[in-house]
Amino acid sequence: MTLPRCLVALCLLVWTLGVARAEEDRVAAKKHFARGEKLFALGRFSEALDEYQHAYDAAPIPDFLFNMGQCHRNLGDYEAAIFSFRKYLKAVPKAEDRVQVEAYIKELEAEQDKREAAKFRLDQRDEEPAPSRPIYKKWWFWTTVAAVGAAGGAGLYFATREGGPPETTLGNIVFGK
Repeated sequence: MTLPRCLVALCLLVWTLGVARAEEDRVAAKKHFARGEKLFALGRFSEALDEYQHAYDAAPIPDFLFNMGQCHRNLGDYEAAIFSFRKYLKAVPKAEDRVQVEAYIKELEAEQDKREAAKFRLDQRDEEPAPSRPIYKKWWFWTTVAAVGAAGGAGLYFATREGGPPETTLGNIVFGK
């Protein structure tokens, strides 16, 4: 008879420890949730998200998923927000705020589509070659024109001036006379 009593006592002890652990997890979850609420109210969504995640890890209450979705939504992480809201609806199929959460999901999907479309347009713009400027608007074209003009003008001047070669005190040698 002592063995069955020991087994019963052992089972009660394990059950009591399990209940104590569950209560400890609930207390930790409440603590993290309270911190998350304060941070959310202050607009510190990233830190609030961490607290809600810790609360959910301690006690997987579906309402924490909704709070995490709100944090992701405010941070602009639409994909994670949609995921959290869908997990919330899956965990609580008859949620009182189901219509509101489904509206959030539609809104976030639309925003995500806009973001993807804008990204696609930016990618297309990067692929198009930049329009090249016409040659007459480039600096080196006009520099070349000026140099050729100056050389041509100097050559024309020296070729058409009168009097032949300049006189010097050393004398000039004239060939062909």
